[in-house]
Amino acid sequence: MSTSGPGVDTHEMVLIHRVIRREFGQLPRLLRTAAHDRARSKIVGAHAREMLNFLHTHHTGEDELLFPLLRERTALEPELMDRMDAQHAQVDAAVTAIDAELPAWTANADAAAGERMAAVIDAMMPTLIDHLAEEEQKILPIASATVTQSEWDALGKHGMSAIPLTRRLIILGHITEETDNAERQRFLQVVPAPVRLVYKLIGRRQFTRETAVIRG
Repeated sequence: MSTSGPGVDTHEMVLIHRVIRREFGQLPRLLRTAAHDRARSKIVGAHAREMLNFLHTHHTGEDELLFPLLRERTALEPELMDRMDAQHAQVDAAVTAIDAELPAWTANADAAAGERMAAVIDAMMPTLIDHLAEEEQKILPIASATVTQSEWDALGKHGMSAIPLTRRLIILGHITEETDNAERQRFLQVVPAPVRLVYKLIGRRQFTRETAVIRG
């Protein structure tokens, strides 16, 4: 299903969803294989922290900047929005549980803590995958025809402002990793020209090197 109607191009959210599916899909393996290896747990722990922040920011942006507008302006099925809220709450509970264990695990690579976090992510993934798919199929086409360009841009700015400046090129790599040429060009149009240039010159290589180390 197309994710952009006659109005706003919402496809960038599909790219964000790909990052979330891919990186959380890999995290349980990374957590388990770093057991008792403090050098690995520091690397994996930093990556897990970044992805937890990325997911949390994505959801708070929707909760604060998108869902209220859709509720106000459209006759959405109450069941759909209730389900979106319930899925956010479920995922947020998992994120909170991982948050509680991650700092100590990053330092000590405790196998039992790593297994607990991996199990929490495994249990969360079906809900998360269903949520992202339903958002793409049902929410984004409505958002495209409902919100203004500046309102949609505010969602993107909310996400970007939560990423430290020193990490933005790496996140750009994550977002464009699975894009085809057309998608990449379309997404990069909204990225300031100087950032595009720096990403091309150094950012892409930094991303490739870093993810090779993380993924082992």
